[in-house]
Amino acid sequence: MQVLHMWASMRRLVQAQLYWSTTNFYLRDLWKVDLSNVDVVAVYGLHPIMGKLGEKMKQELSPGSLVVSNVFTIPGWKPVKVVDGGIYLYSIPECWHNEKTVINSKVNISRRDKF
Repeated sequence: MQVLHMWASMRRLVQAQLYWSTTNFYLRDLWKVDLSNVDVVAVYGLHPIMGKLGEKMKQELSPGSLVVSNVFTIPGWKPVKVVDGGIYLYSIPECWHNEKTVINSKVNISRRDKF
C-alpha cells in the first residue's frame, strides 16, 4: 500500500506542473479578499463561519466557479457531488437551485483533477 501511495504522489507531482503556471495561492484576510476572479475555492473552515462564508461566496463568485469544502457543508447550498469522508463539491450557480435542478445538472470537472 505504501508503494502505491508513493507512486500516486509522484504522478501528481509530475502532472501538477501543467497547472503551476496558471495557479496562484494567496494568504489574505478571508473577509476582505475579492473572490470575483477566483475559479476554485478550497474551504477548510469550521462550522461557525460556513454560513457567513457561503453568503460572501454567493455574492462574489462567478458562474462556473467550484467550491470544495472539507468536512463541513455550506448552509443553504446543495452539493453536486459528495465524496466519502466529507468532501463536498459545489458548482456555481447550480448549488443554489432547487434539488431537482441539482440532480439533473452536469458538472464538467474533466479539465480539473478528479478527487
